[in-house]
Amino acid sequence: MKKASLLLLSALLLAGCSDNGDHNNSKTNQTEDEKQIATDAQISKEYYRTLLPFKESQARGLTSTNMASAYNGEAFEDGLLNISQKVYSPDEYFFRDGQLLTKEAVQSYLEPQFTKEEIDAMDEDTRIERNAYANFGLNPSHKGETDPVKIAQNSPAYLSHILEQDFYTEEDAKKDKLSGMTIGLAMNSVYYYQKEQYGEVYSQKLDPKISAAKGKEMADEILSRLRVKSELKDLPITFAIFVQSSAESITPGHFVAYGTSDKGDNIKKWTSIDEDHMLLPSAEAEKIDEGLNNNFKQFNESLSNYFPNFTQAIGSAHVVDKKISSLTISIPLDYFGKAEVIGVTQHIADQSKKYFDGLDSYEISVVDNNKPLALITKEKGSDQNIHIYQQ
Repeated sequence: MKKASLLLLSALLLAGCSDNGDHNNSKTNQTEDEKQIATDAQISKEYYRTLLPFKESQARGLTSTNMASAYNGEAFEDGLLNISQKVYSPDEYFFRDGQLLTKEAVQSYLEPQFTKEEIDAMDEDTRIERNAYANFGLNPSHKGETDPVKIAQNSPAYLSHILEQDFYTEEDAKKDKLSGMTIGLAMNSVYYYQKEQYGEVYSQKLDPKISAAKGKEMADEILSRLRVKSELKDLPITFAIFVQSSAESITPGHFVAYGTSDKGDNIKKWTSIDEDHMLLPSAEAEKIDEGLNNNFKQFNESLSNYFPNFTQAIGSAHVVDKKISSLTISIPLDYFGKAEVIGVTQHIADQSKKYFDGLDSYEISVVDNNKPLALITKEKGSDQNIHIYQQ
């Protein structure tokens, strides 16, 4: 890939696909009706206030289609916000969905790098659909290989999705000037492929360490493309690397590293992130917190003793720095009436206080075939909250 031509093409793609215009000139172009304001309410100091009017991301909707599972998608978005908070304090910055990376730009970045022969072999519609003329693909080139098995072995897709978050100080928001940006790169731990269209889906496991290393290389390449735009030349841009779990896993993947470039075209230092998600109860969770693992077993037993139609609660623990920081639990229940739901929920709330009071936060959902019946939550420094849904 010729970097000079890529830089030029990047500038054209970003400028042509973004409807933001030039931030430096936005003050004169901005009408009175579009004046930037922020929400007054802030749920807690851990959450950002959002700029109004609300502007949806130009790449909206891609997370649900590009991620390996809904579990991965939720952990990717939530975790990226947590990383952003380390760099852009919610006390000082407002949040807005990413406005710079368009849907077309993200999709083109996820393509493999095409050879000239591959581009020549495409018809016009395919070239346009895959943005082959720009050839922005960050995933490994297939080098003309067409055998799906060989591609899976030699040049699988490592990059699965890109997510942008934008941040503004109060002063910059008045001028519609971007103050900082976070970009998350979701990397695959498993590559899925088909040998024939509509055929059986096969999988190729990828080394998570290689996926993470590829992510860092791609971050530097994306950064060099963004720096072409004058208003982004000295903008603080943070990148975070997320390694997905498999599509079959009921626990999500996790972030492995993040780094910030204040200006220039490379990230001088990456900060490692020690986090994971694991099932409760499990042998893995027992190694981290034997007491909590046993408490979860007793929690399940207490629910089994209370109502006969209970099967088993499913718990997912978020582990940070070898310590379980939060717990998400789903409790299946056959719905027989609101009175029963209230009674069961009250019992669950009592038992959660008994067995999980040592945790900073937890979220317990009572569901009937994925239909929500009740929600019990506890946030750090707050009391337990209970909500019964109207049926």
